[in-house]
Amino acid sequence: MAFFSRRKKQGPVSEPEATEVEQDPVAEATASDGPRDISLVDTVDGMHNFGVLHLPKKPGIRVQFTINKRTRAAIGALVQFEGSAVTLNVYAAPKNTGLWHDIREELSETVSGSGGTANFREGPFGPEIEAMVPKKDVNEIRHVRYVGFDGPRWFLRATIEGDAVTNADVRAIVDDYFREVVVDRGSEPHPVRDLLELEMPDSARERVEAKLGTLPAIKTRGPELPELA
Repeated sequence: MAFFSRRKKQGPVSEPEATEVEQDPVAEATASDGPRDISLVDTVDGMHNFGVLHLPKKPGIRVQFTINKRTRAAIGALVQFEGSAVTLNVYAAPKNTGLWHDIREELSETVSGSGGTANFREGPFGPEIEAMVPKKDVNEIRHVRYVGFDGPRWFLRATIEGDAVTNADVRAIVDDYFREVVVDRGSEPHPVRDLLELEMPDSARERVEAKLGTLPAIKTRGPELPELA
């Protein structure tokens, strides 16, 4: 189910590939109140380094990747622990405004339009959504919690399923995990709402290629004359 109608299409997405390893929208979930920006931490040594995302290493946690079948790129991290599955996606955001205010309204409309229900609630990081999302291909209803974090030029969306939606104790454990996540957006220009790719370990990349095959070679064209402005 697509929830970011204004960003460019990312192509088909495969199953995760395993590797063990009205408030001011900017003020609603700042980097100091949730996942932190790389500029605010002294070191990320000892963490999983996936480029744009640095995730804490903890016993009993399994990390997988969501893969774009067309590009073979990792476009999300799936973190599994405490009977819960947490999908983390990082998007490029404007310099001066957050995205979560608008995105949660779009999420609510999309869920409702698909026959589900979406309710806004106040969480530890500000407004979030608890939803019942129909999954028609398997004829079931998913109980999902959506949490958004606005950072400096990035937006992190967490999609949570399992015990962290319904069990208060597990929810608190997962919320504490969010506070240890570090985002390193980088300085490269990206369109607003562009889904940022993660860097996979070599072992995970090899498994992706074994499952999906390598990308076909791209034929290069000869030298071109630059356009004159």
